Amino acid sequence: MAVAEAGYFVPKTAAVTAAQPLLDDAQRAALTARIKALLAERDAVLVAHYYVDASLQRIAEETGGCISDSLEMARFGKEHPATTLVVAGVRFMGETAKILSPEKRVLMPTLEAECSLDLGCPADAFRAFRAQHPDHTVVVYSNTSVAVKALADYVVTSSIAVPADHAPARPGQENPLGPGSAPRRLHPPGNRCRHGAVGGLLRRPRRVPFP
Repeated sequence: MAVAEAGYFVPKTAAVTAAQPLLDDAQRAALTARIKALLAERDAVLVAHYYVDASLQRIAEETGGCISDSLEMARFGKEHPATTLVVAGVRFMGETAKILSPEKRVLMPTLEAECSLDLGCPADAFRAFRAQHPDHTVVVYSNTSVAVKALADYVVTSSIAVPADHAPARPGQENPLGPGSAPRRLHPPGNRCRHGAVGGLLRRPRRVPFP
């Protein structure tokens, strides 16, 4: 077990993986039934990302949970009456769910399940980088840690990155995007604003690279 900064215990992913049992059909059915009973007993709902194991997705569907992307998982959790959210996904997804539902208990199997985009934008480095460009309005992609989101003016997903890019900037500021904010393929040909996939703070039309 590892102790997180907040003081609670975080199970090591390697240990969790190594402890996974090989289940036959009868054992899997019994475990599924127990999970469903615990969800009901503890007023919890399971929200699962598209890429988690199919058996978890099936439980989510059969118990009134959802299978979706990270933002919709968090939105679903906010609107659902359950007092506990069980998030099957990576760490930033659990953080996003907690941001939208601060009054709810949010559980994850491990906080060591990470996203490469999240890890590619350390909060300390981004804080220093933003301090170098105080004249920018900062937009970050949802695949970032809660610490990075706290440094941004806006948080977007791929579905709203283009409209957000064309939204007015704050008075006296540019309207750039932060690391991972808008993959180039999202912008139609000829768009006057060109963005890198995971690059950093941007200024039209010149890109300011993130270290």
